[in-house]
Amino acid sequence: MSLYLLKKIISKLFFWIACLLAILFFIFPFLWVVLMSLKDPQAAQSMPPKLIFTPTFENYQQVFTEGDFLNAFKNSTIVVLLTLAANLIVALPAAYIIARWRQKWLSFAILFTQMAPWIIFLLPWYIIFKRLGLYDTYIGLVLSNLTYLIPFTVWLLLGFFEDVPKEIEEAAWLDGCSHTGAFLRMVIPLVKGGIITVCTLGFMFAWNIFLFPLVLSGYRSKTLPVIVYNFLADNSLDFGPLSAAAVLITLPVIIFILINQKYFSRGIALGGRK
Repeated sequence: MSLYLLKKIISKLFFWIACLLAILFFIFPFLWVVLMSLKDPQAAQSMPPKLIFTPTFENYQQVFTEGDFLNAFKNSTIVVLLTLAANLIVALPAAYIIARWRQKWLSFAILFTQMAPWIIFLLPWYIIFKRLGLYDTYIGLVLSNLTYLIPFTVWLLLGFFEDVPKEIEEAAWLDGCSHTGAFLRMVIPLVKGGIITVCTLGFMFAWNIFLFPLVLSGYRSKTLPVIVYNFLADNSLDFGPLSAAAVLITLPVIIFILINQKYFSRGIALGGRK
C-alpha cells in the first residue's frame, strides 16, 4: 500500500469519526430525554443514571391524564396554522413589492426590527389586548407571533423574489394576465423553496414560543410550552413525565421538517448564498 493511499484512508477515517462525533453531540440530548421518558420514577431519579432498565409508558399516560395536554395541543395547532396563514398573506406581497421596487432602506429597516428583544413587546401587547378583549384568545397569540415573524419572513424572501426575472411577469402581462394573476401564477411557484423554508422556520418558532403565551394566554388558550412549564412547577422536577412531554412536543416539529426536508434544505442553501 502506497503512502499516499494510506494518508487518504486515514484522512477519510478521521473525517467520518469527526462527523459521527458531531452528530452524537447534537442528537445525544434528545436520545437521553427519550430514554428518560421510558423510565419509571425511581429509575428516572436514580444517581448515577441507570442505563439498563425496563421501559414503561407510564410517563406518557400521566402526561395525557394530567395538565390538560390534549387541549394545549389543540391550542398550539390552531395558533400555528393561523400564524403561518396570516404570515404568508402579509409577508409574500410585502416582500415582492420591496424586491421589485428595490427599496433597500426599507429592507434595512425590517432587518433592524429584528434586533429588538421580544420582551419589550410584552407589556404593550398585554395592555392593548386587555383593552380590546383579545387577552387569552387565539387572535391575540397570532398577532404577537406575527410581530416577529412577518419582518423575518419579508427579509428572508427578498432574495428569492429578486432572483425571479422580471421578463417572466412582462410576458404574462402581454398574454393578458393581471399583475395579481402574474404574481400568483408565475412568481409564487418560482419561490416555492423560499416559502417552504419560511413556513418550516415559522412552524418551529410558533410551536415552541413560550414567552408570549405565558403572559398573553389564560386558561382557555394555553399552548404546549406553557402547559409543560406549569407541569414542571406542579410536579417538582419529576423527570419522567417532563421528558415524555418534551418528546411529545418535539415530534410534530421533527415530522414537519422531515416532510419538507428536500425544499427546506434547498431554501436554506439558497438563502445563505444570498
